[in-house]
Amino acid sequence: MSKILVIGGSYFTGRVFVMVASAAGDELTLINRGRYSMSHYQNVKEFRCDRHDAGALAALPLDEEYDAVVDFCAYTPDDAKVLFESLPCRFRQYIVLTTADVYVRTGGVRDEDTPLLTKQDTADQVDDYIYNKRMLEDAVRECAAAKDVRFTILRPAFIYGPYNYAPRENFYFKKIYQNEPLPLPANGGGQFQMVYVKDVANAVRLCFGNEKAYDEAFNLAAPDVLDYPKFFGVLARITDREFQIQSVEVQQVIDQHIAVPFPLFPEESELFDGSKAQRVLGLEYTDLDENMGRTFRGLKNVYAPEG
Repeated sequence: MSKILVIGGSYFTGRVFVMVASAAGDELTLINRGRYSMSHYQNVKEFRCDRHDAGALAALPLDEEYDAVVDFCAYTPDDAKVLFESLPCRFRQYIVLTTADVYVRTGGVRDEDTPLLTKQDTADQVDDYIYNKRMLEDAVRECAAAKDVRFTILRPAFIYGPYNYAPRENFYFKKIYQNEPLPLPANGGGQFQMVYVKDVANAVRLCFGNEKAYDEAFNLAAPDVLDYPKFFGVLARITDREFQIQSVEVQQVIDQHIAVPFPLFPEESELFDGSKAQRVLGLEYTDLDENMGRTFRGLKNVYAPEG
């Protein structure tokens, strides 16, 4: 049982974390914008506050000390700096989720020893989101050192599962339920990996007070390497509904602006070694088909036509 201050905690990954941690008996205090309340869960209290408002943060009636701060919605270096400078409490550990995209694109499988992006690398390869996440990590290290706080950085690959608001697996689930053809890029060769949202939540909890996690970074990526045909194989296995596949050339996807959610080309592929989290934290990656099927079935009332 841990006493945790959560930044965010009401949307996708943060929401599932709160559900898991609450069920495990952790004592949770949430700071977020209050759009979706989680206060009805056991051991959860919430404060409505804009994390960017230093004065509002400083005025919050928080407890004196927490075992950890878990930050689900830090996107820029300033996001971390404002928290470290403004929170009116002590905390022993700061755990932040960034992205597995912070590495230089080597063309191979990236582990935690792969060099991180520099400003020069970002010029043509990545967008502002990734660069800001990369710089966020530097800010976390600097702020933690200045405050004598231990930090842990978690770098997930594509996260999937319940409450996902990104149009990834749900892009296809909606089409299956509404009997629309699924576009299958036929000749791209892009590969990718995913991680189940509950596995991410469990990884966060495994870091609490864990000296092996102090001042370390961990990739969160299940070992299944997917491409579009393999992913469509998963879709076929998890549903008893027949669905149409529309084979499209990659150039057609580009020309017609078809919003497919995963990498099209090998040079866009995102492959990561997620085994350090298994070895060091004891994380178990759960079954892709089982998790994807559970997520698909949970969306029936959302996407299936009435009647």
